[in-house]
Amino acid sequence: MKKVFFFGILFLSLYSCKQESYSMELIQPKELAELIQKGEIQLVDVRTQGEYNNGAIEGAVLIDFYNNNFVQKVAEQFDKKKPIYLYCELGSRSNKAAQLLIQNGFHNVYDLDGGYYKWLKNQKKK
Repeated sequence: MKKVFFFGILFLSLYSCKQESYSMELIQPKELAELIQKGEIQLVDVRTQGEYNNGAIEGAVLIDFYNNNFVQKVAEQFDKKKPIYLYCELGSRSNKAAQLLIQNGFHNVYDLDGGYYKWLKNQKKK
């Protein structure tokens, strides 16, 4: 009986300590392009308005990472439980944005490897 009790307590302890793990993964431009062609995805351009004005990925919603309400604005427009895809100019800013979104409850966050710069290079290869 003591063994059953012990294993029951151990199981409950481990189960209650389990936290949901959210993740951030890099995605390559080719993979992102395929997802965009398949249908609607949650795509966020985290660059500034000026950068966005010089070109953007079709369907992306601009939410400047440097905006004080960045997380709130993303949460208002996108579902935290669905995959969300981010990009910036080169990849550094979107990586920081991804980490911030994960800390604030977004489940699956994807960061475009190499950012918009690599996206453009990949599009020219077609």
